Amino acid sequence: MSDFSIGNLLDDDKRASLQNFSENLPSNLKINQDMPRSKREIVSIVAYLTGIEEKYFGIGQTDNMTPQFYRSIFDKLNQDKEARIVRHLCNLRTKLQKNFRAICTEMISGIKNIDMIPDLVPVDSLKSLYNDGILFVRANRKLEDYIVDVHNYLLPHVPNCQKFIPDWIKWVYIRNLFFIQKGNTVEGNKEMAKIYSEYRDLFPYQIYINWFPDDGDGNILRDDAKFLPLLYEHNHDRFYDMSKVTEAGDAAENDPEEFFNEAGKVLIAVDCENADPCKVIGVIKNIVQKNLSEKIYKVLLVDDKHTSSQWRALRRNENLPLEYYLTDRVKDEKSSVDVALAIKFCREITLCKERGEPIDSAIIISSDCDFWPLIELMPEIKFFVMLEYDNCSQAYYQRLQENKIPFFYIDEYYMTGNLELKTEIVLSDVIREIEENYLSTMNLFSVINRVLAKLGLKMSEQELLQFFEKYIRIMSIGFAKNGSAFLQNKPEIEN
Repeated sequence: MSDFSIGNLLDDDKRASLQNFSENLPSNLKINQDMPRSKREIVSIVAYLTGIEEKYFGIGQTDNMTPQFYRSIFDKLNQDKEARIVRHLCNLRTKLQKNFRAICTEMISGIKNIDMIPDLVPVDSLKSLYNDGILFVRANRKLEDYIVDVHNYLLPHVPNCQKFIPDWIKWVYIRNLFFIQKGNTVEGNKEMAKIYSEYRDLFPYQIYINWFPDDGDGNILRDDAKFLPLLYEHNHDRFYDMSKVTEAGDAAENDPEEFFNEAGKVLIAVDCENADPCKVIGVIKNIVQKNLSEKIYKVLLVDDKHTSSQWRALRRNENLPLEYYLTDRVKDEKSSVDVALAIKFCREITLCKERGEPIDSAIIISSDCDFWPLIELMPEIKFFVMLEYDNCSQAYYQRLQENKIPFFYIDEYYMTGNLELKTEIVLSDVIREIEENYLSTMNLFSVINRVLAKLGLKMSEQELLQFFEKYIRIMSIGFAKNGSAFLQNKPEIEN
């Protein structure tokens, strides 16, 4: 990053205000960033514990301003001694790092300890820690040693805050935010301080935490739906259960079951290139289980040769009117799925209309905004769009909302992490792989004949059949724990 930026020309308060400007816009002007409304419970807990200023929990906001974090969580955690200790230690560490040079100057030239520099060191945090039994201020202590002290004080108290984090969140990822690598050494804190000093404006609310920010992250504490996936990603993991971090806002209240009840004949079009197979299969299975499939005219699957074989699990469903169309590529880097899907969709609508059996409703399962013209240019069809959080753009979400096109996040309806469906899909493909690529190439009579030829022996056809029935058919294939195959039930051979 360049040393020069507009942020470097601003004082700390203005920088913090600018960083959080979008969260504090008047409600009638604020861009709706939540898809659907995202909860802020987890980010409110993290914000409190990491020492983010109280004003962001609603204090001092005018009626037309939206506070970033829940005040109720602030009040709840503020009643807990362990949470207070962690909060004020983190606040203290942030201020010590942010004002490091100025504090050093005061301590050396002014011969002052940190409790005597109220404009640079938060005295209220020192008082709160003292009241909770933490005697932080000591004589003849260097500033870098104080920063190490924060780390050491945090060690026993952060684990006591796990009770505030739900069990469905991996606590270790939250815990890691509070502990700088080698934070118990001066050298370790110096290494992190260099990163913090250079990229301070990218840290959420400029708080000093164990985080390596990226320009594209933005405000990682915007809401739970943004924070948790980023947190897991930074720990080389993936957060799946978005249903736990969203509320049923206006955009999420659209119910597929209600849509089916009001529909006459439904065409379901699936963009296999822009939809998760597990989630789509889960949605279709749910529709079948709720006895809604009788209104389905056809499930149209348009796929690309480079996409997932998982779609076989849906294609095997004989209870649904399915058509699977596999597109080819003229150029390897260019897919034609969206064009093929739009053409086949329009053809189905036209053919049914010509037969006097018009389709009045359609479901598009794709997060690709390229299908918006199809929706816009066919007003006679009632559309329902099924999207995915990770793949749907904000612009497409807003376009659907503005035009009152009902949509639904299939992440809510059926999560990718469902073990039962994963097992079904993986098992079917494993069986197919074994049968097609291994067993189909093996013929035991051929094996016997090769051995006979090798040994220079012969058997009549009758002898061969008897040998096979008595000795070969009784054997079976077993598998070791490492996946290796071996023969079991082998006949005993006398030496």
